[in-house]
Amino acid sequence: MKKIKILYLLIVVCTDCGQNNTSNNKTDEKLEKDSLTALVKPEVNGEFAIYEHDLSMYNEKYLMRITPSVDSINSKYESYILLTKKTDTIFNKRINIDSLGQTIIKHKIFADSTEHSKITTDYELRRIVYHGVRTNNLYFEADISSTVGTKDLKVLFQLSYLYKGEIGKLFVNGFSKKGWENNTGEIDNKKNRIIINP
Repeated sequence: MKKIKILYLLIVVCTDCGQNNTSNNKTDEKLEKDSLTALVKPEVNGEFAIYEHDLSMYNEKYLMRITPSVDSINSKYESYILLTKKTDTIFNKRINIDSLGQTIIKHKIFADSTEHSKITTDYELRRIVYHGVRTNNLYFEADISSTVGTKDLKVLFQLSYLYKGEIGKLFVNGFSKKGWENNTGEIDNKKNRIIINP
């Protein structure tokens, strides 16, 4: 009887040891799988400084802020252009390579150019800077970079800010290699501020 109790005790102890080893192996295996399936987010290039501009249009004071961000779904650079008047938001427009490219294709901007149909597929947005104001529109210059090694381009676009039904409407004026120079948003004065993100 004593031998049976010892044998039973050995079987229980050995079984427990085997289960502990098995569970550790499963944990190790799960850790290995988790480390292999971890998502690596691609690096997004672009300028991530926030620009603020004090504007005066038709004797009214406005504040405009250009805030870069990353589209969390597509991992692409984009910017939000916020225009406020006192405490009222006039518009908060999201600009990305797709919105620029689709507008270029829809309105056949430089349709004879080889880059016309490739804006949304072969280019990425890198920066947006305030260009100036004319009548009812705010103008911006966007830097877009080629993903296939061809030339980088600058896109001039406008957003309407004054008339109901047109507020925040995007229209692309054109694109070029050189750009349009003399961007108002890059002039060093107290109306233009750069806030560097950490």
